[in-house]
Amino acid sequence: MIGNVKERLPTMFALARERSEDARIELANMLADLFLSADTVLSLREEELVNELIDQLLLNSTPAVRAKLVEKFANIESMPSRIAVNLARDGIEVAGKVLAVNMHLTDDDLIQVIDLKGGEHALAIAGRASISEAVADALVTTGDVRVMEVVAENLGAHLTSQAIDAIAAAARYTESLRAPILHRPEINADTALKLYWWVEQDLRRYTLKRFGIASGQVDQALATTIAAFLDEHAHEKGNDETMAQVADWMEAHQAITPQVLPQVLRMGHFRLFNMLLARLAHLSLSLVDTIMAETGGRGLAAISRAIGVDKPGFVSLFLLARGGRPGDQVVHPRELSDALATFDRMSATNARDLLHSWSLSPDYFARNSDDVSQQTRATF
Repeated sequence: MIGNVKERLPTMFALARERSEDARIELANMLADLFLSADTVLSLREEELVNELIDQLLLNSTPAVRAKLVEKFANIESMPSRIAVNLARDGIEVAGKVLAVNMHLTDDDLIQVIDLKGGEHALAIAGRASISEAVADALVTTGDVRVMEVVAENLGAHLTSQAIDAIAAAARYTESLRAPILHRPEINADTALKLYWWVEQDLRRYTLKRFGIASGQVDQALATTIAAFLDEHAHEKGNDETMAQVADWMEAHQAITPQVLPQVLRMGHFRLFNMLLARLAHLSLSLVDTIMAETGGRGLAAISRAIGVDKPGFVSLFLLARGGRPGDQVVHPRELSDALATFDRMSATNARDLLHSWSLSPDYFARNSDDVSQQTRATF
């Protein structure tokens, strides 16, 4: 209790004019007591004068004075907006406590702090018990992964479809975002499917169970995901190091299947195709390079049989792969006919045996191309 406000105002203004830290701390204490007093009622004029004092105090105060204000307002939720707005833009040691809980801060106040400060200030706002769509959008558009993670985990945050999409896009390359975004109540099946092939196996199972996704939708999601991923590397098709990293990513996500091979070829990723084919067939990349450079196509027929490609699929691979062959890329009818004859004669078991023998001697195919042709003709 500080008595009559009007009687204390001269003292408070005198303290405001002093430059010492002790005087300002005393003023901070008096202002806090004023607002915390249950029976304090300010007239309009008194409120104007008190607000003027607050402005003077906050404009010229030291970190210790501002910290004292926060300390005095033990219940920071009820801190007057005039003080809260100013302290919210302070250093994070002071501002963080205010941003996290003060109820007098409006959406506009919070968004201004996010735009002005970002970083730790945005992180403090992201943890508020309730966050509007507008504030959540502002937080997500900072691009700060830490902020996105807290927002995604905060069920008191209300997220727009744009915010969900932004977090889901970031989750492709940020593991810590994947589980929180897939568990959000706002996410729909379409967005979950876009993320499906980027997440771990347990999250895939959760996604299938939650949304009842059919196998056909999963296959389409894989095609869409690979297309988007390869588009990002469209200018690095000839870079072996980059393509090896892409192949590693696909292998880690169980995305290397015979069904994706035509898609990779249609997008012009011939180097990546050889890498994926080598991994599927358990052959060295150099051997697959040699096989793909041969004119007859019998080696590709054997590999296709061994990895479970059907006849129409083999025809697609054979024709599409010609685009990556050095020199003449025209497919002659006799060449396709011979390759198909090899494919028809060879059983999957014999094809796997043949590939195994090649794998034991990776340079055999290159050194004995005539013998290999005889092998593929005779193997059935």
